[in-house]
Amino acid sequence: MSTRTVPLPPGDAMGAIEESAEDLYENAPCGYISTLPDGTIAKVNGTFLSWTDYSREELLSGKRFQDLLAIGGKIFHETHYAPLLRMQGFINEINFDLVCKGGRTLPVLVNTVQKKDASGRLIFHRTTIFNISDRKNYERELLLARQKAEQATKAKADFLSMMSHEIRTPMNAIIGLSHLLRQTRLSAQQEKYAEILHASSENLLNLLNDILDFSKLEAGKVSLEERNFHLLRMIEGLFHTHQAKAQEKGLELRVKLDERVPVWLLGDTVKIGQVLTNLVSNAIKFTEQGSVTVEVKTRQRHADAVTLELQVRDTGIGIAPDRLSKVFEEFTQASYDINLKYGGTGLGLTICQRLLEFYGSKLTVESVLGQGTCFSFPLRLKLGQPEGAAVGVEASRPDAQRLQGVKLLVAEDQSVNVFVLSQFLRKWGVQFEVVENGRLALEKLQAKHYELVLMDLQMPEMNGYEATSAIRALPDERFRRLPILALTASTRVGVEERLDFSGFTDFVGKPFRPEDLFAKIALYSGRSQPAAPKAPPPIHVAPVPAPPEEPEAPPRFSLEKFRAMAEGDPHALLELSTLAIHNAERCKLDFQQALEHGDPEEFEFHVHRMKMTLDLMQARALWAVIQRARELVAEQAPEPERTQGLIRELHAELDAIIVALKNEVRTVAASLSVLDEDL
Repeated sequence: MSTRTVPLPPGDAMGAIEESAEDLYENAPCGYISTLPDGTIAKVNGTFLSWTDYSREELLSGKRFQDLLAIGGKIFHETHYAPLLRMQGFINEINFDLVCKGGRTLPVLVNTVQKKDASGRLIFHRTTIFNISDRKNYERELLLARQKAEQATKAKADFLSMMSHEIRTPMNAIIGLSHLLRQTRLSAQQEKYAEILHASSENLLNLLNDILDFSKLEAGKVSLEERNFHLLRMIEGLFHTHQAKAQEKGLELRVKLDERVPVWLLGDTVKIGQVLTNLVSNAIKFTEQGSVTVEVKTRQRHADAVTLELQVRDTGIGIAPDRLSKVFEEFTQASYDINLKYGGTGLGLTICQRLLEFYGSKLTVESVLGQGTCFSFPLRLKLGQPEGAAVGVEASRPDAQRLQGVKLLVAEDQSVNVFVLSQFLRKWGVQFEVVENGRLALEKLQAKHYELVLMDLQMPEMNGYEATSAIRALPDERFRRLPILALTASTRVGVEERLDFSGFTDFVGKPFRPEDLFAKIALYSGRSQPAAPKAPPPIHVAPVPAPPEEPEAPPRFSLEKFRAMAEGDPHALLELSTLAIHNAERCKLDFQQALEHGDPEEFEFHVHRMKMTLDLMQARALWAVIQRARELVAEQAPEPERTQGLIRELHAELDAIIVALKNEVRTVAASLSVLDEDL
């Protein structure tokens, strides 16, 4: 094996190398200092001198490294830096502020290592110092940019919340008055206008809710709340919410439930329901014929949980391949034409995606243009425990007798809002007085006893927050127990926290639904009674091999909702039944004439007039015949035999309803006769 000898450079070259090494030490991009064990500086390079503006003589005349530190750094040096260095022999990346000769500070990063002799005795410390001024400036810029971004997000959220408040205040009157208007006697044309008004106001409210949900998600004010729930019942409720709209378009709603899916689960039904509601609503909106299907499959079973696959599939217009990746973007529709035709904010799918992120899930989409779309997402949920029908505030059903005599104070300055509230409160038999600001509410409460207060937040002289705080501060203990419900159209992020801080018991949103207001008054006045659990209306579930929860075949119609509309008043039920009989008998002739004349518009008009009765009676069989009649009347010159056959089917279903209503009239009339005899 041969060895190779590397020749040494000549003496002059060696000197040049040594001089170059010293120059490298002096002018390195980092500072070097060597210190004795007590911190006294023994050697320093030129880079460190140029940073600190000290001369070499000044630093080597007995100055210690810790003498160059700011007061906080000196304390940290004694309590952490020096003890750690003694214990482990080195220390890395410690941030200090050096005090330079002129008094300015220099942020640095310090690395120190001990140097010992052959016997292990500590000789000195060698410290490498990095100037991190640029890094600190960059960090400050990043922090400033983050603060600006957060301020912009907050400004956007505040703007959306403020605008929602301004819009919701008049909407409270629009929705409330349209609800009251539809309960009065109207002509056919007025009924049509009232229905359009109500539907349009509900659509506007949905758009507002989408924007506000998105605002809350961006502000990080949304979290999950796990509760025990019955999966099939939740889906059934979802379907019946959309049933009327689907029937109007002639669509079939279906649900397919894997038999391995557990009945009871733990999860946030509000968030899960919101995702499914949005997907089903979109499916119905973008589907003109065919069906909408919700399918739930079991992906994987775990010891205490299950992973489900949920799908919402439709036979609608579909989405172009180049637009699939964009449908989840904020304020984005699949195309400009779709936005013009169908409307919407373009936020629904973005909200769904954000909500699913809480579960570590993600929404995916598959679509064929002109054939349909399928949205799906996995969901891992814990297993729940079987329980009886849930009873809560939402189970309360308006029953005028229940609130009879409740003493209530309303603090509200908007006359239209007062009018809407008064209509419902009088109907429920509530004894109430109205004041127009918080100061008058405070005076009234001290002069008279009330069981409950409805307090608007924005009022002149003294607003609802100030008034409630003042009420809670009164010396009498009863004012601290008095239920005070906020009336608010605001959904500003953090409003719930401010309501709690001011002492509100709960709140009622504007525009309110009558049943929600009734339930809150009943609950806080001590008049709430658990309603008897009602089985949810049946829906088309397939294929499930006879699970215990599967409902039986649906009846042709039901009087249950019809009776509920009378709210326990036999006279109201008698009047309602009589009107329905007259309406059904008139529709027999109207439907027949529209079909015989081949007039689709006339037929749709009569369907619209009959819609409320059909919905109340859950007349599924009649709806099915109406859908086939719609298709027939839209055809050019249909066969007379088919027309007469459908007329006979329509008459048969209407006759069955008329017979049932007449029996109802007889029963109610007989009960009233017995009651009159007793009196």
